[in-house]
Amino acid sequence: MIQVLTEGLYPRLTGLAALATVLAACTSSSAITPSPSYEAQLAEHLNQTNSVMYGAYWCPHCADQKALFKEAASQLTYVECAADGPNSQFQLCQDKKIKGYPTWEIGGQLYPGVKSLEELSRLSNYPSPPTP
Repeated sequence: MIQVLTEGLYPRLTGLAALATVLAACTSSSAITPSPSYEAQLAEHLNQTNSVMYGAYWCPHCADQKALFKEAASQLTYVECAADGPNSQFQLCQDKKIKGYPTWEIGGQLYPGVKSLEELSRLSNYPSPPTP
């Protein structure tokens, strides 16, 4: 009786082992990883070109600007200008004469206001996002 149960179970175990092998191959490091989003590529480019976003933690327009970058917003070089903000660089903002938020510094020029990804790419000489 034990032999009968084992014989009926063996093909199922073999099938499960094969499935486990296939799944392991699909999740290995050799699996294809998706390319970074356009937002992430632009954020990296802005960092490489020493571009900076000046803002304030309480500023809704700054939140709107960061939202355009989705998950890549954390990759941006961001300077907190509010005196009571986290990691405040209030004096730097005063020295730069930042008058409104957000303000972008790109190529040594200041650009106040929320900017579209297309405008940021143009201002920083990065290719525009692909059209769908």
